[in-house]
Amino acid sequence: MDLVQFFGYLRQFNADVVLIGAAVWGLTALLKNTALKKVPKKYITLLPFALGILLYAAFAALTGGFSADALANIVTTGISCGSLATVIHVVYEQFLRKQQTVDVRTACVKAVLAPYAQLSDEDAKAIADAAAQGQEQAESLLQTYCGEETALVYALLEKTLAGL
Repeated sequence: MDLVQFFGYLRQFNADVVLIGAAVWGLTALLKNTALKKVPKKYITLLPFALGILLYAAFAALTGGFSADALANIVTTGISCGSLATVIHVVYEQFLRKQQTVDVRTACVKAVLAPYAQLSDEDAKAIADAAAQGQEQAESLLQTYCGEETALVYALLEKTLAGL
């Protein structure tokens, strides 16, 4: 993914999701390097999604969009904010820090599964391809790395890879 493709990816989101996703990425980076330094990576991987839900809920409350009926939409959109933050992190690492040379889908899989296993590029690509094919095949590959948390990791991975 080059920068033009990245900006094309951003176009699928509303401005609120892009701004909150960028804020989630910044907060995640800040918390990861300060207050949450000693927290296991397993929980840090979930942090952007949790922050996305919290920040989007706060945004919805401030703009009058928070209600019991809108709760499912708030959670879904919050997870989208966390997914966007994950993609921003991968693109940042790839282009600005020049640390990765794999495609963005593979890098996203490696980022989400980092707390569970250090995947090779081939294994991460196989999981990304399986996720594109269907849930059963992807979950069977994820079972090896995530165990009991396969369903949760698949849901987050599917949302992250959906727009790429």
